[in-house]
Amino acid sequence: MRRRALLASALTAATIVTAGCSAVEPRTEHTNPVVQTSDNPRDDEKYLEFQHDSDDLATVGVDPRFAPIPEHFHTWVSHTEDTELQSLTQRFVALDGDGTPPQLSLRGPFMGDHKPHPSVSLYRDGRAAVVEVHRFGELADETVFIHFPVVQWPESARRLVVESTVELVQSGLPDRTHVLEGQLEFELDTETEDSE
Repeated sequence: MRRRALLASALTAATIVTAGCSAVEPRTEHTNPVVQTSDNPRDDEKYLEFQHDSDDLATVGVDPRFAPIPEHFHTWVSHTEDTELQSLTQRFVALDGDGTPPQLSLRGPFMGDHKPHPSVSLYRDGRAAVVEVHRFGELADETVFIHFPVVQWPESARRLVVESTVELVQSGLPDRTHVLEGQLEFELDTETEDSE
């Protein structure tokens, strides 16, 4: 009987610990952001606005810089002061082209005095050029700007889709993880290209 009582106590304690662990990091997914465009008619920038409980949470912006085809992709992520960036994944997909992905290179903000430096991967996946930031280091609590020069744009591609996934951690008791997902669509100005 005593052995059974001890076993029952151990199982009860394990259940309590397990229940506590499952509540340590609640996750909230945000998949319905508001899409905004720049007020400047000469600017191609669009951005996604995410909210939580009717309060602003984060903004993810992309400026493809058409001239008339993309020469640079400028992306940025701003977020509230009580959150930190954990990861960023962006997929740049060229539509209506020959099926090949855009070829990108990478510039800042990954140099300078910010240590540890962010951990970044840039690769191709099917029709998409993909960038993944796995660690932001000291930039985690700042607005992050990333510049992608376009090395090669697929011939005859006339549309660009940028799919973004951002993971934020909001400090509190307990901390809360926010997963933000959304996409932006852009069309190249073919009339400008034809006139040149």
